[in-house]
Amino acid sequence: MSDDVKKAFLDFREATDRFYKKELTVKEYKGISGGYGSYAQKGGECSMIRLRLAGGLITKDKLSFIVDCINKYKINMVHLTTCQAVQLHNISGEAACDIAEKAMDHGIITLGGGGDNPRNITASPLSGIEKNEYYDVLPYAQAAEDYLMSIRTSIKLPRKLKVGFSNSPENITHATFRDLGFVANLDGTFDVYSAGGLGKDPCMGLCVCKGVSPSQVLYHIRAMVKMFTMYGNYEDRSKARTRYMQETLGVEDYIKKYTEMIYESLSEGGLDLKVEERAVIKKGNGVTKGPRIYEQKQSGLYYVVYHPIGGDPKASKFEDIYNVIKDMDDVEIRVSPDETMYIVNCNAKEAEAVFAVTNDGARTLFESSVSCVGNTICQIGLRDSHGLLLSLVKMSRKNDFADGVLPRIHISGCISSCGSHQIGVIGFQGASGRKNGIVVPAFNMFIDGSHFQNRERFGDSVGVFAESDIVDMLEEIGKTVTKSGKDFKSWFTNDRGTFTIIVGKYVLS
Repeated sequence: MSDDVKKAFLDFREATDRFYKKELTVKEYKGISGGYGSYAQKGGECSMIRLRLAGGLITKDKLSFIVDCINKYKINMVHLTTCQAVQLHNISGEAACDIAEKAMDHGIITLGGGGDNPRNITASPLSGIEKNEYYDVLPYAQAAEDYLMSIRTSIKLPRKLKVGFSNSPENITHATFRDLGFVANLDGTFDVYSAGGLGKDPCMGLCVCKGVSPSQVLYHIRAMVKMFTMYGNYEDRSKARTRYMQETLGVEDYIKKYTEMIYESLSEGGLDLKVEERAVIKKGNGVTKGPRIYEQKQSGLYYVVYHPIGGDPKASKFEDIYNVIKDMDDVEIRVSPDETMYIVNCNAKEAEAVFAVTNDGARTLFESSVSCVGNTICQIGLRDSHGLLLSLVKMSRKNDFADGVLPRIHISGCISSCGSHQIGVIGFQGASGRKNGIVVPAFNMFIDGSHFQNRERFGDSVGVFAESDIVDMLEEIGKTVTKSGKDFKSWFTNDRGTFTIIVGKYVLS
């Protein structure tokens, strides 16, 4: 670590000590700790730490470090985030400081994991191994992470900046509606999107450049930083995201100014990028198949899908997985923006072993639904999104609904959209409502959202529903779909009227 970074961690440790001595308020501490990827949890009695993992990549060394932290600090909660990071929860302030420092020895950064900073760079989790990808974007995401971390202390952003890379039209990283998104093309170039985002007042990104050489990625990041610092709103935090620049500048003027910024950035030079290919040299052997085992584009190699319910694997599961894969050549983990873990580069026998140790996860599409941590943990969370998901999974299993009868849903505890509720087939956002004249915990429901490239859309709000009624409503939908003999997708497409009638019975007036 550089002397500046060492001093920064000393400042973090001092602020943490003062907070737990009640010398700093939650708000004051949040303004400091967020820059180190750590926050006090609700109630202010313990902390969490966010481990940045560019592109969601967890090597065996990083996994070993996470396992050591879990064991040393007796961590009982781990959460996979929709920005491909790993959060360690219910820890002491001292543990948060220790982990933040020690993580750097393993190539894990916590700096900038929160607050007004460039956040973890996202990339398609199966980049480099997916059969239908255009090309491997992960090396460019890692280069972008290195660059943004190198300039983090020299810039002052109005708020956070999220950058994503997509390797195919599946667009799982939402690159077409991020603050800055790089979308791979079949010819080996990127189309660049800017000033998009979820949350309050969501916006689709603007396509600001087409056919960009991957060697120019860092120039676009430099240009985006300049755009944000020059035209972002430093006065009103509620308007201090890049998407509001579409409103203040206008779409045409925004694209014009971005074009000027990229020309200026290119003229400054010095950021030409040449990355090393991450070729998989491992040779596969054997043949296998299973409900969570898929073939890679490399002949004879497989990846295993593991989706812990709500993105919360048992803390002990990390050690279980590590013990299985530690002696497997080239095997690594990728965390996805939908809270799924992919264990990749397995031969047939290895895939079967990984499959066996990850048998506690989602069994159906519905069980792989996405949820933020919710208000029992998060300071700003309004509703218990994770608790709602657990209740829904319990209901689905009680009814033994077939896979596909209910869709994957997205649940956010508040308007921040950490559960990406606005792009779900069904999404819920924490809210309040009145039932029989009494204010009750509730969720705003969105339907028919999509993240797929060229089919992107934000879901339509169909009303507010009492939290206590949501399980019954989805149970009725599940029973109706089962009776129809269809899956949810075809039923919803062909019989939306019945869906509307069912939902209408539960909406709060």
